[in-house]
Amino acid sequence: MAPSSTQTPALSCTNPTSGFEAALSQRAVLLPQHIGQTFQLSRYPVGESLAPWAEFHWIVEWDLPEADCHLQQVLPYPNANLAFEAGQTAIHGPSHGLFTRELRGRGRVHGLRFKCGGLRPWIECPMSALRDTVVPAIHCMPHGSDIARIEAQVLNAAHHDEAIARVEAVLSERRPPFDPWVERLDTAVHTIQEDRDITTTRALLQRLNLCERAMQRVFSNYLGVTPKWLIQRARIHDALQCLAVEHETPLVQIGARLGFFDQAHFTRCFRQHTGQSPQQYREALRTESRVRSIRE
Repeated sequence: MAPSSTQTPALSCTNPTSGFEAALSQRAVLLPQHIGQTFQLSRYPVGESLAPWAEFHWIVEWDLPEADCHLQQVLPYPNANLAFEAGQTAIHGPSHGLFTRELRGRGRVHGLRFKCGGLRPWIECPMSALRDTVVPAIHCMPHGSDIARIEAQVLNAAHHDEAIARVEAVLSERRPPFDPWVERLDTAVHTIQEDRDITTTRALLQRLNLCERAMQRVFSNYLGVTPKWLIQRARIHDALQCLAVEHETPLVQIGARLGFFDQAHFTRCFRQHTGQSPQQYREALRTESRVRSIRE
């Protein structure tokens, strides 16, 4: 699926698409201090054969003492993912809530993140049908694929590049026709994530040059989420990043900068997406930093 209390460290990434893309990956992780400490997060670009539909491979690895258990939470992006995990390989649709994973012992998960809308040409239903669901991986693999065998080959690969090559070889066997909507929507979503001034659906309508009804229909079909939710999720990701690096900035200033009407609006939206208030999350970050300082 950062030891410093004054700055957020770089991810363990190889050839990321851009520096901004690496930051995007990190700001989705709650309590990002654990990256590089409790678990390793690596990311690699996709090859040309999958580039029209997928963004990158991500690999999470951990090796914890036998008695240790770590509960990691991630606030997912609106992308669908194909995740190879021991006995649990599956497609994860866009998720409205937090993704929580318990890490024990030693393990690895190899994921392929599709572009926003990139999974739609591979499946026979609108993405709204996959919202908050996990479905069998066979839906995007060649007919008759031995999922257990492919899973073992990917997860037991000696090197990341071997695992990546195996994933891409399998999926390349049933690539769907090119769909121009994928690139158009993926570009729009990245614009929302990069531009904090986009805080309303009206601003998004102007970027896509669509009427509101058409935009709602396209989002349901290709993304599985509403435009309003997408904008809110992007701004909450911004908030997580701000809280991780701006330890003393008043919450009201952070909320105003991200386009929330007032502190109550900011708190309500933050709680809807993360299950806690901005102040509670800030306190959790401080507690984690103090614990790590004691251990070190």
